[in-house]
Amino acid sequence: MKKILFISTALLASLTACEDYNDQFNLGSQISDVKKGVAIKLAAADYATVANNATNKEIALSKDPEKGTYVAALEAIGKNRYFADKTEAEWFLPAFITEKYPQADAGSRFSVSYNMYKAPSTYLADFKNLKEYTLTNADYKKIWAETATATYLSPSTMKKLPEVLAGAMSNPAEGDMVAVNYAYSEFEPSAGGGSVVPMVYQKVTSFDGEGGNYVIAAKADDGNYYPFGKLSNEGKESAYMYPDPITVSESGVISQDDGAEQVIAIEATENGYTLKNAWGQYLYQNATFDGFYVSSSKPAEAGDWSISPNSDGTFALKNIARNKTVKLTLYKDSYSYGCYADSKYTYFSDPMNKESDKFTIKDVTLPEGSKYVWKIDDSHGYYKGSAFVNNKNLVSESYVVSSEIDLSKATAPVLNFTLAINFLKGNKATDFFTVRVSSNYTGDVAGATWTDLTYDASKVGSSWSFTDQSIDLSQFKGQKIVISYGYKSTDKCAPTVELKNTLVKEKDAKYWDVCLFKEVPENEVAAAMMRMTTRASGAYANTAALYVYTNGTWAEYAKEDVNVLVADPKFYAEIGTDYVSKPSIIFPVYLAQKFPYAVKGEQVAVVYKKTADSNPIVEEYTFNGGWAASTNYSTRTTIFEKAADGTYTAQAGVYLDEALTGGNDGGFTVQDIALTGVSYVWKSDASYGWKASAFMNNTNYETESWLLTPAIDLSEAMTPQLSFEEAHKFLNGNPLSEYMMVKVSTNYIDDVESCTWETVEVDETQWSDGQSWDFYKVGPYSLSAYVGQVIRIAFVYKSTSSAAPTWEIKNVLVNEAE
Repeated sequence: MKKILFISTALLASLTACEDYNDQFNLGSQISDVKKGVAIKLAAADYATVANNATNKEIALSKDPEKGTYVAALEAIGKNRYFADKTEAEWFLPAFITEKYPQADAGSRFSVSYNMYKAPSTYLADFKNLKEYTLTNADYKKIWAETATATYLSPSTMKKLPEVLAGAMSNPAEGDMVAVNYAYSEFEPSAGGGSVVPMVYQKVTSFDGEGGNYVIAAKADDGNYYPFGKLSNEGKESAYMYPDPITVSESGVISQDDGAEQVIAIEATENGYTLKNAWGQYLYQNATFDGFYVSSSKPAEAGDWSISPNSDGTFALKNIARNKTVKLTLYKDSYSYGCYADSKYTYFSDPMNKESDKFTIKDVTLPEGSKYVWKIDDSHGYYKGSAFVNNKNLVSESYVVSSEIDLSKATAPVLNFTLAINFLKGNKATDFFTVRVSSNYTGDVAGATWTDLTYDASKVGSSWSFTDQSIDLSQFKGQKIVISYGYKSTDKCAPTVELKNTLVKEKDAKYWDVCLFKEVPENEVAAAMMRMTTRASGAYANTAALYVYTNGTWAEYAKEDVNVLVADPKFYAEIGTDYVSKPSIIFPVYLAQKFPYAVKGEQVAVVYKKTADSNPIVEEYTFNGGWAASTNYSTRTTIFEKAADGTYTAQAGVYLDEALTGGNDGGFTVQDIALTGVSYVWKSDASYGWKASAFMNNTNYETESWLLTPAIDLSEAMTPQLSFEEAHKFLNGNPLSEYMMVKVSTNYIDDVESCTWETVEVDETQWSDGQSWDFYKVGPYSLSAYVGQVIRIAFVYKSTSSAAPTWEIKNVLVNEAE
């Protein structure tokens, strides 16, 4: 080794005397760095990079230095995260590529996928002025006149809706729209009658915020409802409540005879609500007592209460001043009401829907090219973990660690949380997601001692469905602990984990929140409207319709080939609120129920309220294997080639051009459906392109694996075609079409089994003879059927015990036919 080093040193010393040293040994100037078919998919942050690029700013300014039109357009790209037209992309993407690959030489080709503005559907302009109206009792009285006392519409009276709107909507203009809420029943009431309709108390899942008469009751484990509001006798000034059960029908109704004695008058105040029982007593709280105080006049302190819905249909009734919640509990074999602080029955609680000091993210290994594994998804309300980046599974390890949880007074603590895992692809959930506890954690995950907990992994792994998890923590009672949720991934599998609603409480603690039973008229529709919300007018509504003012009258909105769905009161009752704050979560599920046979590309205009006190808005949803809000952009792909002068030129008519050799995988991805006896089928080979085989240890193994191209944008194509080169051997006389297939999908998202595919009918005479490794050019095959769409092409490999052929693919080209 010393001799070699001496010779090398001497040689270099002699070379320094040569005048042409830099010419012969400046290796950087001699090595050619030609990038072939590098696939770039712009991430959200890349649009800001494009907008802030100094070269692009000069280009934009030079095109319109006086008005600054293109300067504003460039800034909009960073803000909107899409290009307004293809010309913008061809102007501004070259500088982005140059910044990303500064050493790329002439002849380099880059396939760039990006968002392009797409104009909204023209019919959405119809919804420019949209309001809401709910029929009142006065409206129903006017509709029925002397014929009946019903507070709903029937088939015979629907035709009177335009007349009602004419009187209710002042100074309408042509094209004005109104979402009308009304009660409807197929039942036609009998004529006449002027008697007073008795009242009943019906269970509701939303609180209208206007107050009114309610029965408040909680359902215990014995199946009975226990009413809240009265002390043991009218003369007491303070006590816990020990009520007898009250009768509630299967449809959630309390009769007038039972309910009138237990009614609570809820009245809105500046800070919340007052509660006055049937004896005329106001309820309030003492500073230390967990029971209740009563007063004949409004309390000066601690008499304001908040009412908020829980996810299970119950309500949290909380004293605002004392921060204590009304709970029915089982105490010495008797059911009673008290008002308790959370710490009475809960040791830790966090919905995990936003950043808080209750959880900290601890990264051990970040995916290459990414700054995080876990993040808080504010729009959906949960923690989300993933290491699937740029269509690749990447190695990672990261933890979500709780703050300290004090179980020193616990008896039988349990951990509850809500979990969803997708894209496990048959792997074990516990290899990728863990739940652990430590009693000596000080901030360093690796330095703490952890105990693994067992959760129910049987229902997670292949969907977005959330599962409720419960784990016994009794072994940690008396200790102070932290809980960690761990995420790990490999280059073979990087699932997505979604996590929310962490709760540590006593397992055997018997505490129940209350339910609300609204006072309503007992009439023909009361029993049929058990799941409906009550409006401030006092009239029920269970149906909604959309009306438009046209040619001087109100008519139900209808347009050919346009689907409209108006969120009606029944829908709001089901979700427990009068508005939709997270439409991207709610409506895909709702639309799947309403349109079970939707086809790809079908669109629906959804009319709903974004906030409780606003007018309705409209938002379009599109079906593409699942429902999602229509975007104002679509994916485009442009190929750029670097010329000798250093400039980039967009290659018109070339939609995909990947050699797949020289270590370039072309941005292709692999999804294994079945692997038996092998750990992989496809691999990227520098010499032969993508290569597939399931022959190992002299054995043919049964497998199925899909090789997928990046998204191919044919939105502006005219006569696109597909060609590629392939070689294969070892079919052993079996039919090629059963082992090697080419398929196309227009609705692929993340899973080949969750979308539709069409098989390309190949001409097998063009394929290699299977006797040599000579590559044959296959195609071109017409892709004209997919013009105007974004597609994925899949090369599907299958093997059996009879044959596990080797298949090699390179030079995949999608371009315009000559």
